[in-house]
Amino acid sequence: MLTVDEALARLLAGVRPIQGERVAIADALGRVPVADALTAAADVPPFANSAMDGFAVRATDGADARRLVGESRAGGPPAPSVEAGTAVRIMTGAPMPAGADAVVPIEEARESNGTVVVESAPAIGRHVRAAGLDVRQGTSVPLPRRPLAPSAIGLLAALRIPELEVRR
Repeated sequence: MLTVDEALARLLAGVRPIQGERVAIADALGRVPVADALTAAADVPPFANSAMDGFAVRATDGADARRLVGESRAGGPPAPSVEAGTAVRIMTGAPMPAGADAVVPIEEARESNGTVVVESAPAIGRHVRAAGLDVRQGTSVPLPRRPLAPSAIGLLAALRIPELEVRR
């Protein structure tokens, strides 16, 4: 009679991993990645963006009133540049306009007749998510050793990974 360890060894001796295949990431849902990690092909997020709805401003303008010159929306057309004494209305996730280095949340500002007045001077970088904040291009990104969930597929898409070697 075999011991449990002997039976397990015989069983595992006949087991071979299923061959991997390269598929588009949209077809990788529920499949197991062959690699333990991959290299990020792009920064995530790919550009500096707003963490709040509000106004993109230059911190050096302090608490002075600013002239509203446009808006920046996620997926929208490019916003005008922020220059001294100006502000751009900005939505969460929208790209930071050129020249802006802070976001004043909408709750901390008043807009009237094309002018924005802020409660207090913002600090540089306030409510700004830097490009690459989540993942830097060239960084090693570990992959799960289990079937890929929709969230993992979303991360692969954000990293601009078009296809992946997986197993069933």
